[in-house]
Amino acid sequence: MSSQPRSRTYRVIWNTVAGSRAISPAPSVDRTALLALMAEHGLGDDLVETASEDEGRAAARAAVTDGVDVVVSAGGDGTIGLIAAELLGAPAALGVLPLGTVMNVTRMLGLPRELPTAAEIVREAPIREIDVGRAGDALFLETGSVGMNAAIFREVQRFDDGDWASILRTVWVALRYRPARMEIALDQGTVRTRALMIVVANGPYLGAGMTVAPEARLDDGLFDVRVFRGFSKLDLLRHLTGIAFGRRRYEPHISTYRSRRVTVRGARPLPCRADSRDLGTTPVEFEARPRALRVVAPDPGPS
Repeated sequence: MSSQPRSRTYRVIWNTVAGSRAISPAPSVDRTALLALMAEHGLGDDLVETASEDEGRAAARAAVTDGVDVVVSAGGDGTIGLIAAELLGAPAALGVLPLGTVMNVTRMLGLPRELPTAAEIVREAPIREIDVGRAGDALFLETGSVGMNAAIFREVQRFDDGDWASILRTVWVALRYRPARMEIALDQGTVRTRALMIVVANGPYLGAGMTVAPEARLDDGLFDVRVFRGFSKLDLLRHLTGIAFGRRRYEPHISTYRSRRVTVRGARPLPCRADSRDLGTTPVEFEARPRALRVVAPDPGPS
């Protein structure tokens, strides 16, 4: 479902540290340039600067209370996620000005990385309703994950935060990790398997733009559950490298299921994540919330 654009009010919430700790450089912008961009593209001058997650959440809650029509995230995927969590069930819609590095959510929504074009879309595009995922109290827009990938990305995130020793720990995790027996409870039954990793995908991308679930859609009310089994660790790492940054590659050792609810249990405790959030270890339950978030984005057309 989508609605045609009307005259809207906007508030831009700018994460002033977006991309500053990332391995690869992110687009740079200052307050003057951002206000000029907003003025040029009809987004007004309501700009709130934040430098922490708590400040970002508070700014998003205030925008909802103030009745703002479109709350614009100017930052990376993390900023989008924390603002989105405050907009669930609210009449306000989420807009995006991409200032992060990878920007998986931007890619999933069919949005450009160029700021002027993104600003035009915030002003002109219709409002869509998309699904979000829940794991306990954690919201995710991209993927939940269990197993080797969750263990590796825990260390990768520490590297992005400046912990250089995590490079060695990442290699150590990859070398030591073993396939695990898992029980996956789905809407249509239970799958018992031995796998290196599971991805519970709301959208196609994970981590560094890896296309782990190419057929996943944001508005179908279901997760694509991808089970990676029959891989050697080296083959899996090669596969993940091969699908990075939006590339797609066929791999016969992946089984796909579709379900609104997914519960994963392991024969031993297994690491779990939801987007960039560490969930601890199994058991873990994921639930899709259909069309729970309003976003300003181009209509993707029929599936």
